[in-house]
Amino acid sequence: MSLKKNFGKSSVWMSTAASGNSLISLVIFIILSRLLAPEEIGLVAFALIVVELGRVIVNAGFSQAIVRHPEWDEHYAATGFYLNLLLALVVTAVAFWVVAPLVAFYYDPRAELLVQVLSVIFFLEGAKAVHEGKLKREFNFRAIALRTVIASLVSGIAGVALAFLGYGVWALVWQQLINQIFITLLTWKSAHWFPSLHFSFLHTRSLLGFSAPLTLAQLVSNLASKIYELLIGLLIGPAALGFFRVGGRVLFIMQEIVIKPFEQALLPALSRLNERDARAQATLRVMRISAYFTFPIFFGAAALGPEFIELAFTDKWAQSGQVMTMLALGIAPMVISAQVNSALTASGHTNYVMLLAVITFVLNCLLGFLLVPFGIVVAAAGYALRAYLSIIFNMLFFKNIFKVGVLQQLRIIAPTFTAALIMFTLVQLTKFVLPADWALGVRLLLLAGLGGLIYIFIMSCIFRDETKHFLGESAAMAPAKAKPAIEFLQRLLRLA
Repeated sequence: MSLKKNFGKSSVWMSTAASGNSLISLVIFIILSRLLAPEEIGLVAFALIVVELGRVIVNAGFSQAIVRHPEWDEHYAATGFYLNLLLALVVTAVAFWVVAPLVAFYYDPRAELLVQVLSVIFFLEGAKAVHEGKLKREFNFRAIALRTVIASLVSGIAGVALAFLGYGVWALVWQQLINQIFITLLTWKSAHWFPSLHFSFLHTRSLLGFSAPLTLAQLVSNLASKIYELLIGLLIGPAALGFFRVGGRVLFIMQEIVIKPFEQALLPALSRLNERDARAQATLRVMRISAYFTFPIFFGAAALGPEFIELAFTDKWAQSGQVMTMLALGIAPMVISAQVNSALTASGHTNYVMLLAVITFVLNCLLGFLLVPFGIVVAAAGYALRAYLSIIFNMLFFKNIFKVGVLQQLRIIAPTFTAALIMFTLVQLTKFVLPADWALGVRLLLLAGLGGLIYIFIMSCIFRDETKHFLGESAAMAPAKAKPAIEFLQRLLRLA
């Protein structure tokens, strides 16, 4: 199978997995948000920030190192596994005995036990990292997708049951633990590999040389993305953090569905390309394709955020709707940065990835300390502003490594960005003329339909070349069963 076919098939499987996992998580989160107060959601949210940061350290870039290694090496993989396991034990111990008491002292004593229980996830995560790398380098994204959906379904059912039985915040905690247990077990089963009793100091130097800067970059990047939530929790309190987390939760799930699959599938695809120009062109193609449908999705989410939050989470979370709007406006640059990071990683330039993460962290810290005291809506607006400022550095680094000018990069995304921005503006203006007494669900459906029609009209009438390119690339990567539908659209729009 060609690399393009592998990439297309992998993206479909990862998108399917992300969709199933995220939708189940969203249902659980909505149920919990209806049952719990903002302060309780804030307690769990802070504990999960610790878990998300710890996961980055535990993974340590070893999965990416396995993907990027020229060939599967049993001794190389076994060395990575034992290194990863040792690191996981250290992180678990530090989280339990050091981080949890600090959270209790500086944030809230009720969060200490939550962090300690969730620290088990670090060991489970470390035990599967190399196995997951094996699946990715073999383009076995089908197994990754199935394990994700199965684990989400089982843990989701358990979480909902516990929520209705009155376990409160612990329903979410146990949902996380059960999910991680199933993912780890199913990853081991799918990889069909058991580590040999081999450890090489030569391989250790190679693994750490590649993974150390990448891990530091990912840690700083994740800390940069969480710094606003940390500052909100520490400076304003658990209730404010609860409102902010609800506003960003849906967007996080949407990113998992529409952005992460491209990022995960792109790394192994680019790692198989040896020429710099080939990697550059492949990255630009993915930027162009992903922007075509991700930009309207997130600008649409920005327009519909307040209505969606009130409908799904009830009006007690109305303030979260404004947060969702601000955060969604800043996601478009992340589509570009995700592809740039994959290209830099595949080319071995993890030092640039780390530098980008540091720049993002510094910008978030500066804007966070300045804006968080003014409230969560202003803080969310600052987070979106940071995304547009940091993308400048992404493009400059991409230009430096791959010799592709910034203007050329901007031209790739300009049509879809323009169309999505016009759509957002017109939907916002439409809200002022809709009758106020219309049911919330009706307003939401009408506005969503209008936004979709506006974007389709602009892309099919004004930016026809962009739509022709998108359908052509989709036809080349799509499975055989999907091609008739794409060809029908091409004929319908007279773009064949």
